[in-house]
Order: sequence, then C-alpha cells, then structure tokens
Amino acid sequence: MQEGEACGFDIDLIKKYPRSNRRLVVDVNAYGIETGGGKLMKGHTVHISPHGMQFRSSKNYSPGELLKIYVTLPDYWARKQRFVDYGRIDVPGSFKMLAKVISSEDIGKRGKKKMVIVRTVNMDLVDEQVLKTYLQDG
Repeated sequence: MQEGEACGFDIDLIKKYPRSNRRLVVDVNAYGIETGGGKLMKGHTVHISPHGMQFRSSKNYSPGELLKIYVTLPDYWARKQRFVDYGRIDVPGSFKMLAKVISSEDIGKRGKKKMVIVRTVNMDLVDEQVLKTYLQDG
C-alpha cells in the first residue's frame, strides 16, 4: 500500500501534478486557538499542487494535524492582480492555506529533517488560480 492510501488520499495528485517540483519557501504553523502566535517553522517544498504539498521541515507533525501554511510565490501580488479588481497599499508576497498532515517521515542519517505530506483543506479560490498559473507558466 502506498503512503497516504490508508486515509483515502492519492499522493499522485501532488507528485504527478504538472511542474509540481518547483521549490518554494513555506512557513508552517500548527492551526489552533493559541494567542501567542506560535513560532513559524521554515520549510521548502519538494512537490506542490492545489491538492496539497510535500515539503521538508525540521519539525515532526502528527498525521491528522491541521497546519496553517504560508506559501511564498515570486511576484505573488503581480500574479494575483491578473485575477482581482482591487488594489492594496501593501504588497503581499505569500498566501495562506489550511492543510491536513497525511504523513511525516524522518529523512537523512540523523533524522533531524522530516519529509511531510499534507492535503489541502482550504485555500482561497483566487490563490488556487494563481498557484495553477505559476506552475503552468513558470
């Protein structure tokens, strides 16, 4: 059985998505009510698609855990302006998505790095379009 099949999620939706192997920076935080604002963990994507992502992280996440992920895209706001009719004073460089952890495995000799696979739970529809065009156009 392939990893992720136990929970009914097909990982090929991420790994075989066209040009999904783009390397992007992600900031990851556990989803919750805490007011302390928790520390964001940095990571890099191995594969990314609108269905989810596979990324490297230094923190281990439990299967089923919900994560807030901030994905940093090059020229994100310029790309998003093609789809929206409003302006902003600030220029955001990333978008948010809510994702559920499918698996988290040790990689490397000492196990300090983790390979995490997550399934997208919620993402803004416009941000999904921006991500799709980024993966298609480059």
